[in-house]
Amino acid sequence: MGLGIDLLGFGIFMWTGLVVWQANAVSSTLSITAVYFLVTRYSFRAHSQVFTYVVFVAWYGCSIVAFSVLIQYATTASDWEPMVWKLLSVPVSFAINYIFSRWLFRRGGTGIASTGPVPAQLEP
Repeated sequence: MGLGIDLLGFGIFMWTGLVVWQANAVSSTLSITAVYFLVTRYSFRAHSQVFTYVVFVAWYGCSIVAFSVLIQYATTASDWEPMVWKLLSVPVSFAINYIFSRWLFRRGGTGIASTGPVPAQLEP
C-alpha cells in the first residue's frame, strides 16, 4: 500500500510540475504515515505509540531527504526519466528502512520499542 501511494503520488506530483526532489519528498511523506500503522500492527505486531511514531517519522524523514537528493542528482546528471531513478531506489530504500523498522519494533529484544519478553505462544 505504501509503495502504491508513493509511486502514484510521485507520478502525479511530477505531472503537476513539481521538481523531482519535491515530488519524491511529498509522495514519500504521504506514504510513511500509512506504512507506520500497517508496519506496527501487521508486520511487527507492535502497538502504535507516540514515541515510536516520532522516531519512525524522524528516520523516514532523513531517508526521504537522502533519497530525494540522490534521485534529483541522478536525474540531473543523466537523461533518464525521474520515475526510472525512483524505481531503482525502491529496493535499496526498502531494505534499509525494513532493517530500521525491524530494530525499532522488535518485540522482546533490544529494539527501542521493546516492552519486555514476548508471551509464550501455544502451538496448535
